[in-house]
Amino acid sequence: MLLTIAMAGWGTIGLFAQGAKTDPITIAAWRCVFAVGSLILMSLLVGAFRASRFTARAVTLTLVGGIALVANWILLFAAFDATTITIATVSYHMEPFFLVAIGSIIARRAPSRLSICWLLIGFTGLIFTTRFLRFDGLAIDSTSLIGPLAGLGAGLLYAVATLLAQRTEGIHPQVMTLMQCALGALVLLPFAGMLDWNGTSWWWIAAMGIIHTGILYWFLYAAARKVSTITLAALSFVNPAVAVLTDILLTGKLPTAEQLLGIALIIAATLAVTLGPANQRDRPHNPKT
Repeated sequence: MLLTIAMAGWGTIGLFAQGAKTDPITIAAWRCVFAVGSLILMSLLVGAFRASRFTARAVTLTLVGGIALVANWILLFAAFDATTITIATVSYHMEPFFLVAIGSIIARRAPSRLSICWLLIGFTGLIFTTRFLRFDGLAIDSTSLIGPLAGLGAGLLYAVATLLAQRTEGIHPQVMTLMQCALGALVLLPFAGMLDWNGTSWWWIAAMGIIHTGILYWFLYAAARKVSTITLAALSFVNPAVAVLTDILLTGKLPTAEQLLGIALIIAATLAVTLGPANQRDRPHNPKT
């Protein structure tokens, strides 16, 4: 139940980003600020600081991962600004394929042929979802590329952050996220705009920091260790499903036949990569398992 709530909540992030009505760097910077406050409180409540061991390796990996995580937020918010919530979210959820590719590079072995086939199927699905490929032919222009490319870049950076987190031992996950958000705030605030405290736009950013980064991460950490890989993979699609529904409610436009086909292809390919036999060969080593 907690994991479902977390996945559904993250599916609304595009709505909150658009409600903030400011640039991606400002949103990411102040999201970090609000997240730090909530994560300090939650870490104290669960004793996360006492449970953490701060080695030089763990701190270094956490901070490098923090750079990737915060940069991923900037690109994701840029994607929401440049295209629809549906296209940005689906582009972002190519992340499992990046995990397989980067894991193969780290392991110094080529992905299996099956993984490559599913990668091509997932990429075909992305092309249909972004409507670059339609039933009546190609439809590509430089302007329409910005949003999907930003979403793909965000997914790549999130994959990097995930791989670094997998290799970080000793630091409690909530403390890890706190350190990363604190770094993000320090780096980005000098370049961020001031919030309009008299308006309502800052409420949306505060919610992203407190709810999406603080509370929902707490839900994820509480539930992730209690469910199977199959359940995790299946529930990961709650996020884009909610994002698509949010987009429909905001714009009143239903997904086209091409987009529905593309989403189906991506779901099939992601499940295959996450759960199939190819994943057993190509999955990057996780020292915690």
